[in-house]
Amino acid sequence: MLFAVAATFAPNVVANEKPTPEFQDLMKSNGMTAAALRMHIMAKEYDGIGMDAATLRGNFAKIEAFWAAKKVNDAVEFAKTGAKGAADLESAAKAKNDEGIAAASKATTSACGGCHMAHREQLPDKTYEIK
Repeated sequence: MLFAVAATFAPNVVANEKPTPEFQDLMKSNGMTAAALRMHIMAKEYDGIGMDAATLRGNFAKIEAFWAAKKVNDAVEFAKTGAKGAADLESAAKAKNDEGIAAASKATTSACGGCHMAHREQLPDKTYEIK
């Protein structure tokens, strides 16, 4: 009986989990694409910026689906923000609009950083878990 009462009033504790290989691949792709994007922006390589933006937009759609399945609303919003930033980045690259590229790039990478702060935990072995 005491256990039942304690279980009723205990806070919900959710353990961290290892990311799936597919999710890890998305994160690695975003990291590599963001690095390429920085280089393309510095060189004003608009075609490269557009390709990077398209990759990010596709990845964010998959990331959104991942978090939606887990019903983690703030992470879904981060993914939507990233996808919008990537779409805006793609448009700005087509227009060769450097100011638009800078703003959209910042919006996209800020979405990554916000989600990582909220939902990623680095372990002592330098790997990550989802929290």
